[in-house]
Amino acid sequence: MEIKKFRNKYNLELIPASHENIILGNLVWDPIIGKPKFDHPGMSENIYNAFLDAGIISKQNWLQGIKELHKEKIKTAHLADRVIQLETNVISTLEHPLIGELEIDFEIEKVSKFHFGNLQVRTMSNINRIRIDNYLEILKEDNWKAYDGKIRRVYMITELYYGSIQLILDKRLKNDLEAKLKMKDLNLLQTIEFDSSIEYTFDHNKVPFAMRLEKIKAFNA
Repeated sequence: MEIKKFRNKYNLELIPASHENIILGNLVWDPIIGKPKFDHPGMSENIYNAFLDAGIISKQNWLQGIKELHKEKIKTAHLADRVIQLETNVISTLEHPLIGELEIDFEIEKVSKFHFGNLQVRTMSNINRIRIDNYLEILKEDNWKAYDGKIRRVYMITELYYGSIQLILDKRLKNDLEAKLKMKDLNLLQTIEFDSSIEYTFDHNKVPFAMRLEKIKAFNA
């Protein structure tokens, strides 16, 4: 599946540079052309960083807010599809840590099918949405310049999606891949052999591959 088709079908964005430090509330610059960016001149990393920088919350409130976002639990994702299949040329652009580890010693183009399965999601709770919405209202009233100049036009992550990574390749490549896997510290969950192919499933290790974005200026509780 191409990135545009993925976006249209699921109303989600693939994370171009996935890592464990991405949390709910992180801010994203979504350009008209190109992939979403996690850094942009003047943009804070997280919505609570923006509140702290604008002087409407204390450092203690900032720390508490970040902790609450970290505490949101991962649950089963209720998407229509059990798995999300992506084209090989798309997965090489994701910069996912596990994919990157495989690409170092194994040509990812040899993979005949790639998909994320056992889908899970971490969602911003209503109580966190209410807190953030209240702070946004305070920011608009007390420091419109900071609101208008730094965050009004950006997006915020309100859902993060996780999935075990499943690779299917020709059985003749089994020894080649498994020789590479022995040198890697990867959590291989299972291997299933078919007549002419073999499927490998790896744990997501709490690294998200997709996100739901909401525009700050349209955000509400």
